[in-house]
Amino acid sequence: MERFKVTGEQLRNFYQTETVLSRVFEDIENDLRDTNAVVCRFIVNGMEIKESDEARFGSVPLTDVETLEYMTENSNDLVLDVLRAWIDSLPELMDKTESLSKRMRAQGFSGLLKPIHDLVTNCEYLIDSVMSLKVIVGDRHMVASPVNWAKAEDQSKTTVTEALAALENKDFVLLADVLEYDLNNVLQMWKEHLQYLEKALNGDSSGTIKSEQDRSNPVGWKRIAN
Repeated sequence: MERFKVTGEQLRNFYQTETVLSRVFEDIENDLRDTNAVVCRFIVNGMEIKESDEARFGSVPLTDVETLEYMTENSNDLVLDVLRAWIDSLPELMDKTESLSKRMRAQGFSGLLKPIHDLVTNCEYLIDSVMSLKVIVGDRHMVASPVNWAKAEDQSKTTVTEALAALENKDFVLLADVLEYDLNNVLQMWKEHLQYLEKALNGDSSGTIKSEQDRSNPVGWKRIAN
């Protein structure tokens, strides 16, 4: 993570007098996008700005700004953190899926409603999470993946829908089959895909991240220690 700082005077010398902070925020984010980085947080006059407050602070004129700091992180690093977390947790999720299906066949739904609901919820969260990764990473790695992304996406949604329907109808025989066969197959596909994506990003990172000397720095941002 890197931290940058610029004074209000520097900002006012660079921008027109009537400029507000939202314009500066936007310029910084656009500039970082070209270097494969994102803003983690803004700090205005020593006050950390939450993401939910950015719109409100965006209307602040530069005449009221004494200092502006922002912390950045490489977007590939953020994606890799998410990938590693899911890759580490998927084997446990798959084991839990198989265990629940066996217990359902032996005892029905008795005492299993909450763990089943939690499992399906976690799978829904996994799908939403990897869909977000697709937006961030783009299609360039998806096309080359040995796993069919569209197939995994469609099969995931179908499987979760079937599991929820079986749960609602209290059809534990069908739900046990869906968990043991369909859901575990979906989780295995995502595991293979995410492992490939992790390798692709690691192999690509050195070629996509600009060095400090290459980064555009339009108003002379001063990099400071964390």
